[in-house]
Amino acid sequence: MFRESPAATGTTVAAIPHEADSLTGLCTRAHLHKVLAGAFAHRRPGHAYPALLALDLDGFKAINDSTGIVTGDGVLARVAGRILIAVPGEATVARIGGDEFAVLLPDGHVAEGVAARLFELIGRPYAVNGHAVTLSVSIGVALAPQHGEDADALLRAANTALHRAETGGRNHWVVFEPWMQARASARQSLEIDLRAAISLNRVELRSAVAIEQFEVHYQPQVSLAERRLQGFEALARWRHPERGMVGPDQFIPIAEETGLIGLLGNWVLHTACRAAAAWPTPRHGAPLQVAVNVSPLQLRDRHALIESIAQALGESGLAAPRLEIEITESALIGDSRATLQAIKALGVTLSLDDFGTGYSSLSHLAHYPFDRLKIDRCFIRDLPNGGLAEGRVPARAKWMIQAIASLGSGLDMSTVAEGVETELQAQQALEAGVTDMQGYLIARPTPEDDLPPLIQRLDA
Repeated sequence: MFRESPAATGTTVAAIPHEADSLTGLCTRAHLHKVLAGAFAHRRPGHAYPALLALDLDGFKAINDSTGIVTGDGVLARVAGRILIAVPGEATVARIGGDEFAVLLPDGHVAEGVAARLFELIGRPYAVNGHAVTLSVSIGVALAPQHGEDADALLRAANTALHRAETGGRNHWVVFEPWMQARASARQSLEIDLRAAISLNRVELRSAVAIEQFEVHYQPQVSLAERRLQGFEALARWRHPERGMVGPDQFIPIAEETGLIGLLGNWVLHTACRAAAAWPTPRHGAPLQVAVNVSPLQLRDRHALIESIAQALGESGLAAPRLEIEITESALIGDSRATLQAIKALGVTLSLDDFGTGYSSLSHLAHYPFDRLKIDRCFIRDLPNGGLAEGRVPARAKWMIQAIASLGSGLDMSTVAEGVETELQAQQALEAGVTDMQGYLIARPTPEDDLPPLIQRLDA
């Protein structure tokens, strides 16, 4: 199944010993690099420049987990065969990782056409060992010489384009552009800083003063009808000594991609429980709750998560009903019911965050032990603003909020409107049947040291 043709670059290249992957028969990463370096070194003036395509199968791990490694290997072998069918005969095809492949095209002019053909062929269904398997592929395309004038540079460009395809939603192909490299470099720098900050959650500055970079800020949640304080949502913040405040939309995805989210999430959980244990009981109402977000990746490690929650409650002395664990709809994909039931068995509250924007169905609400539904801020943002001609989007947003509130009420769940910024939004949410709210109308996320006066104000 091995294929290569160095002579297709416009010159005769000394034969390179074949280094074949044992599963697919394709060449290896090391061999691909040798062929690519030879393509640059021996290219003749006037002949075409090469192009490199980097491929990654989307969601392949789920196939291995659900059907077994033997079937997964069979799928990889079938994918390799389809790649060979899709590319020109003079191309070099390599398996460079578990479910990662690469294609070296001696003539870069055909790169986008080949990418489109690969995308279509790989996406067709597979029948392996009695299993019907479907998958998609993300592809990064790099063209010489504009995207790289040597083997290493072209490999970096192709991988950068691939990463862009994956972070942009997967299941498509992307041609490298220079700005991608700048963004990739910035992201790598941020990742390095994040790893340093999470390591012991501190960093030594030039002055040799140790500083805690991570903070937990707390945004209040109140009842819509009485505006009575019910608790706070704990939100991670990163105050970098040089970058300043880094937004969670920047560092949380990196923490998830790099596997650091467990360490960060565990720290937030313990910090929030300790803080909540010291909060005063309101004059009107029950003891204040604290809501902590849990990543889908944390849910996958059931035993570690359960142990962490139990330990945080035990060390802080916080009563279990005062802790609320929030998960997003995407976390419900896969076998998460047992994990959620185990969390619920600890006595804590469970809420489904960003409801209405993900993958959950009514069956999830009927069979999973949720106590609250959090209505995504996009619905609140689209509520009618009092104008003469509201249009269809605001009307639909109001209907959606009313439907979610009715659903929550019917299932004996409270509902929280997120992102409430105006009195008009709060009033419409109340009229729709929503029970609680949080947002800038009440207060922005607040550092722990500033909570006492905020609690006093909201408990007046």
